Amino acid sequence: MRDRVEDRLRDLTARGDELPDTQERINGLLAAVVALAEDLSLEAVLDRLVRSACALVGAKYGALGVIGDDRTLSHFITVGIDEEGIRSIGDLPTGHGVLGLLIREPKPLRLHDLGQHPIASGFPRNHPPMKTFLGVPVRVRDEVFGNLYLTEKFGGKDFTPEDEDLAVALAAAAGVAIQNARLFEDSNRRQRWLEAGMELSSRLIMASHPGDADSLDLVAETALKVSDSALAVIAVPAGGGVLRCQSSLGVQGLQAGQEITVSATVS
Repeated sequence: MRDRVEDRLRDLTARGDELPDTQERINGLLAAVVALAEDLSLEAVLDRLVRSACALVGAKYGALGVIGDDRTLSHFITVGIDEEGIRSIGDLPTGHGVLGLLIREPKPLRLHDLGQHPIASGFPRNHPPMKTFLGVPVRVRDEVFGNLYLTEKFGGKDFTPEDEDLAVALAAAAGVAIQNARLFEDSNRRQRWLEAGMELSSRLIMASHPGDADSLDLVAETALKVSDSALAVIAVPAGGGVLRCQSSLGVQGLQAGQEITVSATVS
């Protein structure tokens, strides 16, 4: 990561004589990097990345598409379009057209007119017009976590090589911030499970009948709360590839005694 940031800063500095505001933009980049490092929530890091990138390069719209296991966009964070606008557009992108190109070929891409690219797939209904485009990959260690998309540079200008340098440097710093946020959230999650397990053990030891329905409900309730899940089920094997529900809490809960076919469950 340090090498990528230093390379881009070197490129910016080398063009400093041609760009009187170079030092100001570098200062803006450094401030954005520091701000990213201050966030420990993954969602906050991702949102700050998009907002900082828009400010650095003068983009009206920005988005971060997180790449899922199936190589499509599983999560999409936007800046510049309000909630009503997002609802009117409908389904968020999954990675077609130019967005898909960046997934397949994760390298910086600058376009004068997004809609004129040979593989452009057009915009959905109610989508704001977007022409100038800058896309850069965001890597966590050596894996591509997602892509940063920036469109509509203010003033109707094209994104410049200097804009690309800034975006790539910020994306590299964001990769470290994302990794740190993930580690922090994992540590918090383990701590919550540990504390909940200790409290649950104490309550079960004090229960008059540790294996009764009330105790099982307590286990399900604890699991539901700590995991932030919508449903918790405790089931035991009933033979023949069938599980029998002993306790269930949450949405679409099962009834005690209800049987579940194992082949129909989600692991």
